[in-house]
Amino acid sequence: MFLLSAFFSAEAQVNAASCNTSDVQSAINAATEGQTVTIPAGTCTWTNGVTIAGKGIIVNGAGSGRIIAYDTGSLTVATGTLNVAVSGYSPGFSSASFVNGATLKVFELGADTTYMQGTVTGYSGGTLTMNITSTGGSGAAPRWLIATVPSSATIIVNSSSTNPLFRITEDTSVHTSVGNIQFVAGTISQNIFIISYASGGQAVLLHDMWMQGNSSNPGPSSGNATMILDNSPWRGVFWNLSFDGYPFNISTLGAISIQDKANASGNVSWTTTSLWGNTDTTGQGNVYAETNDYHALGYATSTDDQARAVFRYSLYDNSGVGTHGADTSAYGQRYIDVNNDTFLFEGYSNGNTFNLQSWVFIRGGSLAFWGNNITNIQSTDYGTKQTVLMTNYNLQEAGLPQNACWGSGTHTTGEYYHTPRQAGFGYVTGTGTANYPSDGVNNSSTDSVTYVGDSEPIYMWGNNQVPVTNVSVEDYGGSACTNPDTSANYIVSGRDYFNGTTAKPGYTPYTYPNPLAASSQASTGAQGSVRFSGAITIQ
Repeated sequence: MFLLSAFFSAEAQVNAASCNTSDVQSAINAATEGQTVTIPAGTCTWTNGVTIAGKGIIVNGAGSGRIIAYDTGSLTVATGTLNVAVSGYSPGFSSASFVNGATLKVFELGADTTYMQGTVTGYSGGTLTMNITSTGGSGAAPRWLIATVPSSATIIVNSSSTNPLFRITEDTSVHTSVGNIQFVAGTISQNIFIISYASGGQAVLLHDMWMQGNSSNPGPSSGNATMILDNSPWRGVFWNLSFDGYPFNISTLGAISIQDKANASGNVSWTTTSLWGNTDTTGQGNVYAETNDYHALGYATSTDDQARAVFRYSLYDNSGVGTHGADTSAYGQRYIDVNNDTFLFEGYSNGNTFNLQSWVFIRGGSLAFWGNNITNIQSTDYGTKQTVLMTNYNLQEAGLPQNACWGSGTHTTGEYYHTPRQAGFGYVTGTGTANYPSDGVNNSSTDSVTYVGDSEPIYMWGNNQVPVTNVSVEDYGGSACTNPDTSANYIVSGRDYFNGTTAKPGYTPYTYPNPLAASSQASTGAQGSVRFSGAITIQ
């Protein structure tokens, strides 16, 4: 006899009446802790946003579409038969994604209004064949992206001039999760998500979405040009996300920015030891951005005050990794772990090159850079740029909130090494270095934060370039400081950074994928609507 003492229950959910802002907010307000809010298919323009304030809920749209592949060659806009030589894929996609009869959009990288849309008729030997039925723009162009056009999607047009589309405050019990929505740039590129820190909060989960930004109208301030602004500087898991921007601009539009300008987290990052790799035992000791694809975004990811982040298994397509130090910021980033990423660049001699400055730009804190597939940033248009660029702005920049013109005036070279929280420094024991047991040996009255730093060097190893080529230490430049010192005296190979075959001592990678991402996918599925509950007893 079989006795089944179990039950299947549809997870309680609240269905928004439409994708309009007011209907979505009403559904969010009606949902209780742990419930799912579903947003139906449709296209809605938002001129304001919604708020999820300390209530752990799941928000799911009907689908988003994704950027799945790219072509680095030239195509001409036309209807009829189109043959695309596929150069590569976004993480998680392959030629199996090209299904006969499926609708795809092929659009110019950094210029989404130039496009061709139609259905797949075949794929063979690396060539995708489509029947194009609609187009935008005209002529020939280099660099194309290939995206899915789902039959059912929730599309939100970003036309909010003041507020983010989603303002989320961490819940202390349940992970707030948002997924399966496409965000299209409208009249202004306001933040799509702003995440706020809460003491004891649970990491916010963002997944399976496509986000677009317009750098020509990035919002009322530079901070509003970031699609995801995470003010919880060491929590959050973001995966299976496509980001693209137009037109290309090195400084006004980004995908993910991580910081704590308000110091709500209490300076924990810079007064405690690091959680590199598997020393993070919960998956919530760092921000994890994984299996994402970034396109034409200059510095796509940016880390600032208190940030601890892991950027891995992603595609950086004409998009780099930027950081901030304790110069224009009070603290600067703590560290980033950049691994198993692909950095893709196309250089030309006809003015079509995107003027990318570096793949990784380090102004302070530490870095692990390993296992990456790197294309050199090299073109006739702009010459050769850096893979990893390190600098110390404090030495030659005046007018900073703290540490301006550090070590300037009468000094021997490198006499006042190190500057607070400079590149290659972190917190290990809190007892300082042998020569300088505390920061503040110069201009200490202008340092906004009491901090005793330890050497925590940058390590680069195991990439497809060993050592990594085009690594440099550069100065801020200018004549604002009197007799300034130089970055090369403060960021020194073999002391502050190691570039070669030597791995970071004691480092073991953290579990991939992040278990929070894996468990979220398993428990919620595409729409997060059904779970199994109970036990089965067989007699």
